[in-house]
Amino acid sequence: MSRSKSNKVRHVTLRVTQHERDELTKRAAGRSLSDYIRGRVLSKQTRAPLQLLERETIRQLSQISDLITDYSPHVKTHPKLKRREIIEFFGVLEHELHTVRFSILKGEAGDGNC
Repeated sequence: MSRSKSNKVRHVTLRVTQHERDELTKRAAGRSLSDYIRGRVLSKQTRAPLQLLERETIRQLSQISDLITDYSPHVKTHPKLKRREIIEFFGVLEHELHTVRFSILKGEAGDGNC
């Protein structure tokens, strides 16, 4: 006879002092306390939510990707592109990538590890 697994949520209560709760909240770094505790107790890798700087960096990289995607068909359909046009395009890309790099360095955006 096979056992059916129940996906019902089970609750566990943890009693801590206010100081301990504050410390847990600090260590959770934006995650819910339950996610943080579950990750520590069950040795699961959890990641803090993306910070504003990280979301902005991802948005900028997405725009750069869109720019390259939009430019690619142009290169395919125009076999005799002028050297100046290509250099200008790469200049725009270089500027955009420097902007992203600077925003990461300036804000010291983490890799999500706590």
